[in-house]
Amino acid sequence: MRRALLWVVLPLTLLLVGALGVGGWYYSDQLLPAPPPWEPVLDLTVTAVDPQAQTLTVATTGGDVALPSIGFVGEDGLLAASGEPTVEAGDTTRTVTLLDGEWPEVGEAVATTVDTYRGDPATTLGLAFDRIEVASEAGALPAWRVVPREATTDDTWVVIAHGRGGALSEGNRLLPLLDELRLPSLTISVLNDPDAPADPDGFGYFGAREWRDLEAAIAHLVEVEGAEQVVLAGYSQGASSSLSLLRRSDHADRVAGAVLISPLVSLDATLTLQAAERGIPEPIIPALLFSTRWISTWRSGLDFSQVEHAQLADELPPGTPLLLTHGTADTTIPHGPTRELATLLGPQATYAEYDGVEHVREWNQDRARFESDLRTLLEDVTG
Repeated sequence: MRRALLWVVLPLTLLLVGALGVGGWYYSDQLLPAPPPWEPVLDLTVTAVDPQAQTLTVATTGGDVALPSIGFVGEDGLLAASGEPTVEAGDTTRTVTLLDGEWPEVGEAVATTVDTYRGDPATTLGLAFDRIEVASEAGALPAWRVVPREATTDDTWVVIAHGRGGALSEGNRLLPLLDELRLPSLTISVLNDPDAPADPDGFGYFGAREWRDLEAAIAHLVEVEGAEQVVLAGYSQGASSSLSLLRRSDHADRVAGAVLISPLVSLDATLTLQAAERGIPEPIIPALLFSTRWISTWRSGLDFSQVEHAQLADELPPGTPLLLTHGTADTTIPHGPTRELATLLGPQATYAEYDGVEHVREWNQDRARFESDLRTLLEDVTG
């Protein structure tokens, strides 16, 4: 009886282990390669357009179309929407401003983009900027240097880091406030970005290695611009890189503060969320993720423990103020670990939670609230 049972259990065990190995390899293939920059899918049909009244109507409702601040991008133009939408008979009408290119025509397809000022700072915001390169251990990193004409300081700079699959323009949403406060900024590329050095295997590391690119940006500002301190502004993976830098860099003492927008605080919790979003049965997820982590580490050297920032909160500099923002409806990165990290840090951290808001859409949903919190942080650290 015992031998018969063994012949039943053993094949099933081998089958399960094999399935987890195959599944782990498959998901490591999804996890490790750095994604290309996001490109809009033109899937919304324009049903009415009035350049004189500055309105655009599209055949859909809800979602990103309804966000108070959002961009519309088409084949030949970029528009920024603001204010409340008007919804009628399945169509949404927005008040818009043409930022670049030409107005779309009725029947053309457009897409929404939370990267409202998608493009360079001069084209989309009228802000002068320089394209420069920052020397790093991996090679030259393209960057945008923006210095207000009447900058009040040249010793404090804001370093902006985009998220995984994002672009330099992701941080343009911060530039109007920085211009108002007369703060210079450097928006930095990271490993695997277009025109930036690439990982030999094309792998991304969720901030566990990309923090060195932020370190290179700080070193550049100190050596070339004479900066004495910086404020880090990171989106998603860029926020993870910022936390890694604060824990691991010799330049951490140069960081006067940081704003972390929809931050990747826990890679484990993020993978669990994304597995659930893919419809993987909950009982299978822990074993599948164990296999994925083991295979991913073997293939790339990725240290998953370095992307568990709440568990490493005691390694953060205790005097550096942090502003953490996150939406409760984020289906890309869960907000729970962000709330946990803020709780662990106590008075050092300000946590702003946005009810019902998706990934990196805090500014888009409530620009006034977001900029008020950011203004408070920046004014505090600049004195």
